Amino acid sequence: MEYIPMVLIIIMFTIFNVNINVLQRNQKRIESKLNIIIEHFGLSELSEEHISDELKDELIRLVEENQKIKAIKKLREATGMGLKEAKDYVDSL
Repeated sequence: MEYIPMVLIIIMFTIFNVNINVLQRNQKRIESKLNIIIEHFGLSELSEEHISDELKDELIRLVEENQKIKAIKKLREATGMGLKEAKDYVDSL
């Protein structure tokens, strides 16, 4: 009788763990396909090409005011860049 809750917890944990593994595999598969599409259309560097001079000036101003996070957010909203890509760009200013 005392073991029933423990067995149920183990079963639930196993099911949960299997579901997480399936989701991770699906995510990797989707990311792989998306990377192939991005490479096929040559979109990997597209984001940096769409940074206007006005946006760049605004980003530089924000960096000078020690508002890097705000600059990264603004860049991501304007270009759709990923977090790391936007951070690297802002750090290079």
